[in-house]
Amino acid sequence: MLVEMSKSTGYSVGDLSLIFTFFNVGIMLGQLTSIFYNRRFGKIKIILGGYFIIIPCLILLTLTNNLYFFYILYFLIGYIAGVIWLQATKYILENKIQNKDRLITVFLTFYPLGHLAAPQIASFLINHSFSWRYSYYFMSFLVIIIVILYLILKKEERMETFIEEENKLQLKKIFFNRRLNIIFIFGCVLMLFYTISETVISAWVPTFLRNARFFNIQSAGLVISIFWLAIIAGRIMVSFFAGRFKANYIILILSVIASASMIIFLSSNSLQLIIMAIIFAGFGYSGILTLGISSASTVYEKGRGVLASMVMVSANIGISTAPFITRFFSRFNMTLSVAMAPIFMLFTSLIIIGKIIYENIFREEKI
Repeated sequence: MLVEMSKSTGYSVGDLSLIFTFFNVGIMLGQLTSIFYNRRFGKIKIILGGYFIIIPCLILLTLTNNLYFFYILYFLIGYIAGVIWLQATKYILENKIQNKDRLITVFLTFYPLGHLAAPQIASFLINHSFSWRYSYYFMSFLVIIIVILYLILKKEERMETFIEEENKLQLKKIFFNRRLNIIFIFGCVLMLFYTISETVISAWVPTFLRNARFFNIQSAGLVISIFWLAIIAGRIMVSFFAGRFKANYIILILSVIASASMIIFLSSNSLQLIIMAIIFAGFGYSGILTLGISSASTVYEKGRGVLASMVMVSANIGISTAPFITRFFSRFNMTLSVAMAPIFMLFTSLIIIGKIIYENIFREEKI
């Protein structure tokens, strides 16, 4: 799609690719500031209002040829998406159902489905001689469908009085326990390292397979599609274990599986072995994000909107940092740049081990 946009607008693919940077920065700021809107509006109004703003932004993207206007619109759409994402996540974190780990896992299972479907939709339109601008029309149509479904399925605003009380909390009343604050920091750092690792795979593996392993486009695309399918299947499996076993231990096992699988992936030239490795890697990556968000955002009983926003910001800092890391190391060696995925996953394993040890010490001292 970027290539077609470049041909149409005259801007280089490199300049156009920065739209993703603006989009991710927008998401990060949206998640960070989302809770402030709850002081005046309820979740339902914020979510619906956000979608109603996104629709004209998508339409404007079909009309413009100005590079800076692309940047501005992608930033704005990203910002609103970040606001909506946090509001939707707060629904789960603030309800009275106990098994938050399973709910978050099911909730975020749809995220890789979008990752899997979006390139296929864009490729289908372009391969059938439709302009890249039709992708934005299609996205507008999806947003309209989402709004209609939301209006049909939404429940009454039962939690608004609780939300008003939550949003009046000051930071010092949320982060009042130094030991719990350290546990929360462990969770945020874990999210940072994990998202760097995942983004390296999702954004860089196809290029690695094309340039370093000399795979054709179809095979390289197949491998990354299998990765997202494995994440979907893995999250379904993790949802059965979440709540029955401690989230920390599940994350540790998954991170070890992911690290080992990516090491095998990088050391192999066989398509069959690479596919097997990426399947296990996808399973390893499947539940870390969901369980990490759930456990870090529920460290305290109150102020979970603030906690979730900080966790999301940590994740998006990782997503935004990964391209700079891979670009730097790709100057020396293509394999080395992709090796950042298992390296940062090993860091994730070390962080979760440190978190487990610290929580056990904290628990023993309380007793």
